[in-house]
Amino acid sequence: MGLRDERVGTLENAAQKRKDRLLALKRRRQGKEEEEPEGSEEKSTKLEEDDKNLPSSQVLFRNYRPKNDSLADAAIPPEEPADVEALVKPQIEDGEKAKEEVEVEITNLAPKKITFDLKRCIQPQLDKLERQTDKAMAELIRQRLREGRQQDFLIAVNAGARAHQKAGFDSDED
Repeated sequence: MGLRDERVGTLENAAQKRKDRLLALKRRRQGKEEEEPEGSEEKSTKLEEDDKNLPSSQVLFRNYRPKNDSLADAAIPPEEPADVEALVKPQIEDGEKAKEEVEVEITNLAPKKITFDLKRCIQPQLDKLERQTDKAMAELIRQRLREGRQQDFLIAVNAGARAHQKAGFDSDED
């Protein structure tokens, strides 16, 4: 229950502060001084200081020219546009220097093969098939060794080496 009482107390304080501010705003608009409620003396002095800091109410003719000559003194002279070219010129020069400093790599300029993207996409599958092929060849060699065919073993090894060399030459052509 203690937390609830504290919350209610803070809410009541906030409501009282809000009421005081609204009352001060109302007084400022009406220009009347009324009796101040207790505890708002500090706020009223702050409001009075703020009123002193505010500029006096004066009509400023920004968007039109006054018809009356007596009001012409209050008119604000038209502003000259800022010299944007002078402000932007250093930035443009820095951008041109940066363009000159960029070096172009020859590898980016060289044309790629037509099938480059296809080979890149299929390469994982080809690697998998190559591993399976190597396993199958090794299994065939082991099987022939078990059967005891030495002559066939030499022929198989030589045939495997030739097939591997052909595959190497074929992949170099891509």
